[in-house]
Amino acid sequence: MPYAVGLDCVGTDNPIIVEGVPVEGDYLEISWDDYTAAINCLVNGLHVCVVNGVFVLDYEIPPEDSP
Repeated sequence: MPYAVGLDCVGTDNPIIVEGVPVEGDYLEISWDDYTAAINCLVNGLHVCVVNGVFVLDYEIPPEDSP
């Protein structure tokens, strides 16, 4: 099964390593349908995210001045 973690990170390996450091955040196993939908979002410039243990497609990043 694929997984999602943090923001914009989807894949089939665990964990994601960026510059030698594992990506932190909630890892969530997702279906292949969600994986395909996530890839479609990413290639279209949209975001995906795991928020409070829920996988969110088309996640909107809050403005920096939001609390």
